[in-house]
Amino acid sequence: MVKMMRKKIKIKKIDCLPARQVTFSKRRRGIFKKAAELSVLCESKVAVVIFSATGKLFDYSSSSTKDVIERYKAHTNGVEKSDEPSVELQLENENHIGLSKELEEKSHQLRQMKAEDLEELNFDELQKLEQLVDASLGRVIETKGAELVEANNQLRQTMVMLSGGNTGPELMEPERLNNNTGGGGEEEGMSTESAISTTCNSAHSLGDDSDNVTLSLKLGGMVKMMREKIKIKKIDYLPARQVTFSKRRRGIFKKAAELSVLCESEVAVVIFSATGKLFYYSSSSVKDVIERYKARTNGVEKSDKSLELQLENENRIKLSKELEEKNRQLRKMKGEDLEELDLDELLKLEQLVEATLVRVMETKEELIMSDIMVLEKKGTELVEANNQMVMLKERMVMLSKRNTEPAHMEPSESATSTSCNSALSLSGEDDCSDDVILSLKLGRP
Repeated sequence: MVKMMRKKIKIKKIDCLPARQVTFSKRRRGIFKKAAELSVLCESKVAVVIFSATGKLFDYSSSSTKDVIERYKAHTNGVEKSDEPSVELQLENENHIGLSKELEEKSHQLRQMKAEDLEELNFDELQKLEQLVDASLGRVIETKGAELVEANNQLRQTMVMLSGGNTGPELMEPERLNNNTGGGGEEEGMSTESAISTTCNSAHSLGDDSDNVTLSLKLGGMVKMMREKIKIKKIDYLPARQVTFSKRRRGIFKKAAELSVLCESEVAVVIFSATGKLFYYSSSSVKDVIERYKARTNGVEKSDKSLELQLENENRIKLSKELEEKNRQLRKMKGEDLEELDLDELLKLEQLVEATLVRVMETKEELIMSDIMVLEKKGTELVEANNQMVMLKERMVMLSKRNTEPAHMEPSESATSTSCNSALSLSGEDDCSDDVILSLKLGRP
């Protein structure tokens, strides 16, 4: 038996700052080492979060601290709430979904206004679409006619001015016909878009404690440990693994409690056994330590979420622009907002609407012809069915006539049968009389 020579210390706050720093560094590494050994020996999930007295964060996990914390929250809350999106991100997602649906609807309407995807429409819908396109064509032609009248009037005024021999600035008036610019004329401003790209590079620096504490406390000699070291690997024997898990778990909790007292640090330990059972310890509150940990590590999480939120904003802006463009094209196809179009644009729009109207009318005619063919087919089937009914009726009449003819022949047949029966009876009587005569001759009574 070898007596341990290590001196026990009283568990209280270490007032000497250098000694407290050395103790914190050694015990922190010791807890992390014990947590790693426990996870290997007993196949458990361990997470340790430590805040020093100065507020520095140190954490260890056998897999991922975040995953173990989320698993702990799932066990304590009863509901899995990992990676919940922020309120802003949820709103952006909802806006994105709404804009996508609206954009799809407007695109569908625009395709129909351009005589696309007409196969899915029935006759009534084609009729309404034809009326809508016809009314749009009328408005486009009316607007084009007004533009032509105005251009004709301006050209006439210009020719009159030129024929009068006027020179100078008035000779520049014809340019108003092309650009609507010049002195006293209606000015059409040209909008120029300037692309402004802003790059925000946020650097998130996390301070690491390199533990460059070179202080060494000489405690009066070297103490040789006689405890036998075990190989750190999974314990296959289940009872031994359960005993080891229980002992080492209590040992880690004890070391965590001592560290929190000696160095005024805040410690939280969360352990899941191989069977999924939860064990935890905290110097104050596991929930508070987890919230503090999340607040400290939220810099990286926020950067990821902010990037995702930025992408959602960009998608929303892109969808909004596409939706506005679709609405603008749809209004033009319906003959609305035509004042901003010049003569060339009105001509192109007129051609497009005319082509749409022709296509809608052709589709409607095709549908009518298809209906006519269906009706003709049904008519042919009805005629055939009628003919079959007539033939069946004639056959029934013939069968009824055949059934009535044997009824008239029944008397002759009955007479024949009667005569046959009488003949048989007479022959029977003759036989009987012969028997009587024979019996008289033989002397029988």
